[in-house]
Amino acid sequence: MWFKNLRIYHLKNDLEISQETLETQLKSFAFTPCTSEQTETAGLVPPLGSRTEALYHVCDGKFLFRARFEKKLLPASVVKDFCEERIEQFTDEKGRAPKGKEKTEIRDAVMLFLLPKAFAVHSDTCAWIDPANRLVFVDASSAAKAEAVLSLVRKALGTLPLEPLKVNSTMSAVMTKWLLRNTVPGRLELGDQISMYSTQNEKKVVSARSDDLLEDEIIQHLKQDKIVSKIALKYDESVSFTLDEEFAIKKIKFELKDDDQDGAGDEKEQDPAAQENADIFTQFATFSQMVPYLIKEFGGLAQS
Repeated sequence: MWFKNLRIYHLKNDLEISQETLETQLKSFAFTPCTSEQTETAGLVPPLGSRTEALYHVCDGKFLFRARFEKKLLPASVVKDFCEERIEQFTDEKGRAPKGKEKTEIRDAVMLFLLPKAFAVHSDTCAWIDPANRLVFVDASSAAKAEAVLSLVRKALGTLPLEPLKVNSTMSAVMTKWLLRNTVPGRLELGDQISMYSTQNEKKVVSARSDDLLEDEIIQHLKQDKIVSKIALKYDESVSFTLDEEFAIKKIKFELKDDDQDGAGDEKEQDPAAQENADIFTQFATFSQMVPYLIKEFGGLAQS
């Protein structure tokens, strides 16, 4: 299990999680597939997959959860065709077209008929809580998906007082200065992607890919009227990612050394559960250092 994205939130106050009561709390929110009458459903599943039944996993004092969202696929065109057929039948039998409430009843009847036959698809999204650092992370590329996961975890825990992580500096201004002054912080390296927008017109976006983000063409854009909105970075030569002006981290890729990769493969064959726990520990340890480092470089946490 490797995180691809990080939506980061800050806990407003300390959160105590008791392992003794957690399993009991979570049982009521365990995932169950859609019934014949449901179009979608959501719930928690074991974060380590079918090898365990626990609906949470603890690693290095951090709590990992996996939310599952299931939705039935009912193409609008199919629903429309069935509704039109039922409306024709109604018109033939009654000698008139159905009215507002009758049309609604026809559509409801069509949905009840089609739902048991619909295909169900699901997607999983992981989140983890770091009580010690008062941070919450969600492996979601969009804020909407992250909020859906957090809403479920909040209900399961009974409370989750948080807010999107905000820093004191304007991130786009800081990232722009890094390039104009060639002052990228010491533990960071520039990657090969950048997005900029015009200060005169935010809809005017320029994206570029280059092995050298300090090349003249990019710098000239910034000297004119552009400002950085997203940039590719590498932290401590171990993990690459893109960072945007909302502190969303995406396209995460860990760059393990050859020796680490070989060793990981041997362990995985011997004990998949142990290897997965090791992978989780590696990520937690890295993010627990990387995120505070980035927060510091952008002026620290903003006060609510």
